[in-house]
Amino acid sequence: MRIHTCAQQLAEQHGLDGFSMDDLAEAADVSRRTLFNYFAGKDDAVLGDPLELDPELTDRFVAGGPTGHLVDDMVALIETTFDAGEINRDEVARARRLLATEPRLMAAAHQRFAAIGAEVVELIAAREGDRHDPAQARVVVHVLAVLFDLALTAFIADPHGDLRGLFDDAIRRARTAFA
Repeated sequence: MRIHTCAQQLAEQHGLDGFSMDDLAEAADVSRRTLFNYFAGKDDAVLGDPLELDPELTDRFVAGGPTGHLVDDMVALIETTFDAGEINRDEVARARRLLATEPRLMAAAHQRFAAIGAEVVELIAAREGDRHDPAQARVVVHVLAVLFDLALTAFIADPHGDLRGLFDDAIRRARTAFA
């Protein structure tokens, strides 16, 4: 989305506090009102839309699918977000740089991760029923997040790398290491 890209570019050029929503509206060639239809503020515009899980896929996950193996099914749930839109290598790299230099963005990103992580832990609880181990569920969520982060790092470094393939490779390596 153009607003998100422009927000990242302005934040990188001027710092998060170095531009206004009016500046962003002008850069994105939209009205200020339009900005607020999409994002509550600059932090959200720079971070982009939060991850949302597809309700149909989460229902399938809770029902025990698609494979019947918890980790494989979580990977399938995560990988569907790759299909939601093209992941832009430059935007991912820019977001990484901004997170490293803007503590407020890092805190907001952490809050987003905590929210989606809690949502996934609840899905696991619904799926596992009496067998649910909340601590183990949190471990799985965090391990997969770290593996995704490693895949993103490799994606930025390799101009020909495919994020899905890099994520699958990170998971394969983790399985080998933990076997």
